[in-house]
Order: sequence, then structure tokens, then C-alpha cells
Amino acid sequence: MGEAQKNINESNWIINFDQIEDSTRRNYFSVLPQENRLMEHFSEAFVINKPKGRVGGDGFWLHSNGDDVYLALFTCVGEGHLASMMIRIYMNALKKMVDGYSIDFPGSILQFLHREVQARFKDKNNILLNTNANVGIVKLNTKTKEMEFAGANMDLMQVNKDGVKIIEGEKQQVGETSEKHHSFSSNSLSMTTESNFYLCSSGIFNLVGGPDFKKLSMAQVGDYLFEKREASIQEQKHLTEQYLATWTGANRQNDDIMVIGFKA
Repeated sequence: MGEAQKNINESNWIINFDQIEDSTRRNYFSVLPQENRLMEHFSEAFVINKPKGRVGGDGFWLHSNGDDVYLALFTCVGEGHLASMMIRIYMNALKKMVDGYSIDFPGSILQFLHREVQARFKDKNNILLNTNANVGIVKLNTKTKEMEFAGANMDLMQVNKDGVKIIEGEKQQVGETSEKHHSFSSNSLSMTTESNFYLCSSGIFNLVGGPDFKKLSMAQVGDYLFEKREASIQEQKHLTEQYLATWTGANRQNDDIMVIGFKA
């Protein structure tokens, strides 16, 4: 092969690879709900979604049934295309649940997801594919403002004038291939109309920076959001983006980031 032909082939390969990457990126973002859909169900809401690379392993899901609205954030283990593929698998499992089952409680949804993913990958032979995910699910009755939460290795943050409260999820992931027993409970929340709520992917707490070059903690994020609690949720979106960028500084973003903030 001549040098000219070799250069052409290499150039074509780069172009094709870029096209595949762009297509994957479009598919990743297209499978997620639009931010303005949240505003149909919550009085105020925002989504920050900053993948580390061209595609991410963080996703969220929104579903309504009468007066009830369900919001889930999930962080798939790993990164890049494989994690992005798991996002679509989790979304399809949730669609299957909505279409074929009557499951009302956030804890029951987590158990359904766990069983579905385990069943799908029980004969998995791709050692590079990790099926685990951290998941947080909120159920809100838009009429009564009653709220329930369940988490799989994910917590919900509640911020109001009295301070910051962490509603803890179970310390186990969804999708693990082990035979470990999984049980997820739903927690009822009070004072929802006077509070701001936040779901954060684990990538937030992997950001390294600050004056001591350490990982950002949930306590630090909570203190910041408490300080900004009087700002509108949309203002908080931009303030939080600035806060995360300032914390990271000149360091590279080392994980996917997703934050969802909302008022009931």
C-alpha cells in the first residue's frame, strides 16, 4: 500500500470513528427526558448533566400516572459506551415495568430493576460489562405533595430553613450478579412544600479539588445548597455549576456528573 493510500485510509477511519462517536452521543442524550418535562410535574426543577467523555453513565427517568409522578436518577458503574448502553437497558426495564406491571412504591421499583437486570445478564460472559448501578427514586403525589423515596446506594438531600437532611438509601446497588439478598424500603417524607430536594450521582463526590485537593463531600454540597436555598431552582443550577467548576479548578473532571434539583 502506498503512503498516499495509507493516509487516506487512516483519514477515513478517523472520520468514521468520529461519526460513530457523534451518533452514540446523540443516542445517549436522546434517550433522556428533556429538562422542561420536569417543569410539567414539579413547581421548579433543574438537571445538570456533564459526562466525563462524549457519552455518560448517568441517566434519569420520569413517569407520571394520574396525580403520581416518579423521578429516578441512576449511575451505571463504568464509563463510556458500555455505561451508556446500560443506561438504555435500565430505561427499557422501567418501560417494561410501566407497560406490564402495577408497581407503586419506589422500593418495589428498585427490586424490579434488580431482578430484571440479574435475569438479563445471568449468563453474562463479557467481563468488561458491569451491570451495577446506583439508583434513587422519588414518588410525588402532585395533589397532596406526599413524597416517598428509595435508594440503592444513593441518598436524597432535603434542604429547608431548618437545615440539611439526608434521607439515606440502602447500602447496596441494583444489578449485582451475586446471590446477595436485596431488599429496598420506601421512606415517607414530610414538609415537602417548604423544601428543596436534590439527587446527585456518585460522580459529584469523586471530584477532586478545593484548597486541600480532596474529594468533594456530601456535607460540603449540602452546606452550599443550604446557603443558596433562597435562590430559585434555576438560579441554583447555574450557581451549582459554577461551584463545581471552582472546586475542580484546573483539575480534570474525573467522573460523570448529574444533579437533579426540584421543589414539590
